[in-house]
Amino acid sequence: MATADTDLRELVGRVIDGRYLLREWIGGGGFGAVFRSEQYVLGRAVRPIACKVSRRPDLTEQSAGELFADVLVLADAMGAMTDLEARRHLVHVYDAGLARDLGGRAYLVMEYVRGGTLAAEFARMERVPPRLMVKWARQIAVALRGLHRLLPPLLHRDLKPDNVLLGQDRAVRLIDFGLAARMRAAGQVEGVAGTTRYMAPETAGGASLPASDLYSLGLLMYEGLTGRQPYEHLVVPLDLPDRALGEWLVEAKRKAPPVRPSSVEAAVAPELDDVVMRCLELRPGDRFRSADEVIAALDALPRPGSGGRPGVAAPPVRGPADLAKARRAVREGRPAEAVALLRAVLGRGGVPRELLPALLAELAGAHTELGEHAAAATQWAQAYESVRAGARPPDGLSRERLARHAEQAFRAAGNRFQAGHFARLARDGG
Repeated sequence: MATADTDLRELVGRVIDGRYLLREWIGGGGFGAVFRSEQYVLGRAVRPIACKVSRRPDLTEQSAGELFADVLVLADAMGAMTDLEARRHLVHVYDAGLARDLGGRAYLVMEYVRGGTLAAEFARMERVPPRLMVKWARQIAVALRGLHRLLPPLLHRDLKPDNVLLGQDRAVRLIDFGLAARMRAAGQVEGVAGTTRYMAPETAGGASLPASDLYSLGLLMYEGLTGRQPYEHLVVPLDLPDRALGEWLVEAKRKAPPVRPSSVEAAVAPELDDVVMRCLELRPGDRFRSADEVIAALDALPRPGSGGRPGVAAPPVRGPADLAKARRAVREGRPAEAVALLRAVLGRGGVPRELLPALLAELAGAHTELGEHAAAATQWAQAYESVRAGARPPDGLSRERLARHAEQAFRAAGNRFQAGHFARLARDGG
């Protein structure tokens, strides 16, 4: 492969079909290489482009079409798309052919997007500010709207941070349509496809819907906002048959629901929590019905001048005083009053990061006093996740002890899967 890449790098400076000058090597892969290039018209450079060149020479139009099938799917979709806003968040395909002067290699000419992927941006930023994540999520949803409105609808089926480009204009564009497919008359796309950690349960079960792309969008938003994936603790058994993947994922995720993003990052407002968590509903019918609905929900988030920035929690209000009041209520035998008070505090958002674990732990204790073990388990888990994300543990409660409390509460609630998960975390020191 290294020798083949060296041979392809030597193409820098060559001209394809007298029109496309290969200026700079960008990267290579099994298909061949991508070059930053320039398009020439009547001897003049008119615009920068990206040019994909096949590794294999002596191709036919049929074999070239098979090699670049993903880009041709995108080109076909763009040709039929009338949604101009959606087109801005997809990569344009300009030309393709066989380069006889390069030994019959196939080439594709595409829009050149200077920048990187959202995956690289997530890694650099660790946590994306809510306002910025809302902006990018809306743009992705607009691109999905354009794809889903086609007749028949086109599903991406592999939406993840690696497959979203972020240009220097700070706008995103969906890429990699290798697993995209048109919906059939039955109203779904059959077959298991995509990256498991970003895959909707029904896709893992072999039947994708437009809502499947929205599920993947929810996972992407969660990861951007919190710096982690909501189901990173789930490990698919190595001996699990492919046909059982969908059922296993649904059951495992049902038993281990993710904590809300605001439990990890206090800057996330409850309204944005709601958008993300609705995208992550396990049943497609419980999610947003369309990308349009996601866009509407994002547009409805609080904005500057109306009580806050989009998706950003409001300033904290009497958090420490409310915590002391809740503790007093529990001591005096009024746990229901403490639950109502703490839920109101957490629900209005803006809780300082350092105070969040203490509020969640106190709420868990109040639920325990009421015998509400499932609710208590959820709060202990969220307190643990908040501390794991870097917040200071409540006084007298280490990460290990928080994991133990979560284990005991889940066991009391009859959830052995989660109890075992937190028992392992406690054994490992939290």
